[in-house]
Amino acid sequence: MFSISSLLSVVAWIAACASAPAEKRATPTLWLVGDSTMALHAASEGIQGWGVEIVNYLQAINVVNSAVSGTSARSYARDGWFYNLIQKVQSGDYVIIEFGHNDGGGNVTASATADLVGESLTATQTVTLANGSVEVVHTYTYAGMIDQIVAKGATPIVSSQTPDDPYENSTTIVYEPSRSVAYVDHFTAAVSLFSKYTAAVVNSYYPLDQYLHTNTAGATQMAWAFLSGLRCASADGVLASYVNSAGEGAGARCSYP
Repeated sequence: MFSISSLLSVVAWIAACASAPAEKRATPTLWLVGDSTMALHAASEGIQGWGVEIVNYLQAINVVNSAVSGTSARSYARDGWFYNLIQKVQSGDYVIIEFGHNDGGGNVTASATADLVGESLTATQTVTLANGSVEVVHTYTYAGMIDQIVAKGATPIVSSQTPDDPYENSTTIVYEPSRSVAYVDHFTAAVSLFSKYTAAVVNSYYPLDQYLHTNTAGATQMAWAFLSGLRCASADGVLASYVNSAGEGAGARCSYP
C-alpha cells in the first residue's frame, strides 16, 4: 500500500501546481472531479450527473461541480482541468475524485484517455497524440492529485466509478487499488441499492444509452448511493458532519451481494 509521504517524494509533476495551504474559508467547499456521470448536463441532453443531485443532501458546505464529460484521470490532468481547480482549493476544503468510465483499455497509445496500468510510482510511457503533441503518461495520476490536495490543506476523497446498469452489465469491480485516503466504494453501494429494485425500474434510470448515463431520477439514486458509501469504514467518517437530515436516511451499503 502506498502512503501519502512516499507519494510526495516521487510525483514530480505536482511541483508546478502545489503551493502552501491558504487560509481556511468560513464555509468549506466540496470540489467534484470526475466525468459525465458526475457532471452537470443541459436539460436537452436527457441525462444528469449525480454531482448535481448530491447538493440536496448536504449542508454547511459549498459544492462546486468541476466534472467534465469524456475525461479520464489522465486527460483531466493533461488538459489542465485539475491545474485550474487546484488553484482555487483552500485549506479545509474537500475534493472527490471519481473516474473510471473513460480510463480503461490499457493501451495509452491507441487511446488518449486510457491510463497506464499499475501502482508503480515511477512507471511512464511517452506517446504522441493525434494533434502531434507529446505526452508522458504515468501510473500515478491519482497520487499526484492527492498530493496536491493535501498540500493545500484540503481532504482528498477517492471514489470508485458508478456502475453501468447492473441489469445489463457487470456487478463487481475486478480490481480495487490500494489506498491510504478516504475511499467511497460508490460502485458497490449503487449496485447494492439497485438490487432492491426491479430491472424495469433500474432500466428507467438509464434512458439514453441503457447502460451508462442516468437521467435525473437515476442521478438522485446515485447520489443516495454515494451517501451510503460514506457510511462505510473505508470512508473514515469523511463529510459526515455535512450530511443534512434528508441524507441521514441513507444506510450503509458496503458490500454486494
